[in-house]
Amino acid sequence: MSDLPGPQAPPLPRWLRTELHGWAVIAIGSLAFSGALALLLVLSRVPQTQVLLPWSWQSFFYAALVTHVILSFVVWFLAVLGALSVLVLANAAPTTESGAVGAGTGAVRGTVRGTVRGAGLGLPGMISAAVGAVLLLVPTLLNDGEPSLNNYVPILVHPVYYLGLAMVGLGVALPVIRLLLNPSAFRDNSGLGVAVAGLCYLVALACIGLAGVSLPDGIDTHTLNERLFWGGGHVLQFVNTALMLTAWTMIAERTLGKAPLPHRLYTVVMGAMLVFVLPGPVFYALYDILGLAHRLAFTDLLWYGLTTPPVIVGLGLLMLLVRHRGEVIRNSAVLGLALSMMLFVAGGLMGFFLGPSDARTPSHYHASIGGVNLAFMVLFVVVILPALGRALRSRWKVAAPYHLYGWGQLVFSIGMFTAGAAGVPRKTMGAEAQGLDSTLKMIAMTIYGIGGALAVAGGVLFIALVLARLFGRKDTPHA
Repeated sequence: MSDLPGPQAPPLPRWLRTELHGWAVIAIGSLAFSGALALLLVLSRVPQTQVLLPWSWQSFFYAALVTHVILSFVVWFLAVLGALSVLVLANAAPTTESGAVGAGTGAVRGTVRGTVRGAGLGLPGMISAAVGAVLLLVPTLLNDGEPSLNNYVPILVHPVYYLGLAMVGLGVALPVIRLLLNPSAFRDNSGLGVAVAGLCYLVALACIGLAGVSLPDGIDTHTLNERLFWGGGHVLQFVNTALMLTAWTMIAERTLGKAPLPHRLYTVVMGAMLVFVLPGPVFYALYDILGLAHRLAFTDLLWYGLTTPPVIVGLGLLMLLVRHRGEVIRNSAVLGLALSMMLFVAGGLMGFFLGPSDARTPSHYHASIGGVNLAFMVLFVVVILPALGRALRSRWKVAAPYHLYGWGQLVFSIGMFTAGAAGVPRKTMGAEAQGLDSTLKMIAMTIYGIGGALAVAGGVLFIALVLARLFGRKDTPHA
């Protein structure tokens, strides 16, 4: 049974398809390596299982944690931005079938490269990001470099690690800049959402750059990295949210035939996100980068700027799902869309009950990010793979990872939230360090482990299915 019921977009021209395929491999590859690290991290925190593992977790645990976060919450998300920047570029010029002298019918399909401003930026960007992602693994696998568990963008303090991050950052920026040079590419909801995410991303890079030149000499490593990525890390949450809302929109259009919001309202929602993001670089001139006011300024951006847009789009999506509630059962993509929204809402609700330094904080962002992850998983199946001519058509194969990941991530987050409310600290390992001195804490962390294992199983199944299509035979020949 087909999982792709709606009319499909025309195939991409070869030059865009090559770039899109590369970004898809970077995205799924980073998720695969992150998933392998995640399984080890989950097992290391479940009572009595860490003694069965072959590594000395006193030294390797935090290095693995850092790279797990970077691959799953930075590289994976940014690779999706790179992929969508390529995908919506097909709207930048009218489709033609006679773009070359003497060419026969079908010789040129999709956007003609010569009509796209900055066309040559895409392939170097994709290659830079791919090399950077590989470099991130080198210090991790060598267990080299001091882990700095700062917020949003944790770091292994090692020159190769910084170089890898810089190459990923530059690689994603190039196709984003190319997209912004072609405004006709974002004349619809999907293109507009990607363009706003891209603008937010460039602002995040500007914040990181300004932080780098503003930080004084002689501060300790953790403070340096915390303040280096504090502002840019906050702005990256706008990028992730804009991408999720865009993914919801693209999936709804493809599966249900209608976007959650009309174009004018969606434009207002996306514009509101930019209004809150654009002042970010100015904060480096207004406040001392080491002061409390600087920290609170970026915190306020999230509290006031990221609350309303997901609510508005989410309500539109909820009404759309209610009208098409039968599709939640019949169509796995709509099921995944509903689970994505459920997870994101759960994470948002948990965010109102956080403790100062306990496990409730990661429970909140794991649920929220789980919603984003699931949206991107559905996006790959419904939009990206079909654009590459590599559609996944088995509804039952696709529904299994959605269920495993969606429900597993919810159980995982509830277990972690309960443990945190009972006093289990965040970013720790082992029964003694976590203070597992009560029955409630033990039960909560066991539930956390079960949910985490289910979520990882769903992720592994999804990765295996997508990799098989990315490196398998295409459905039909393309021009």
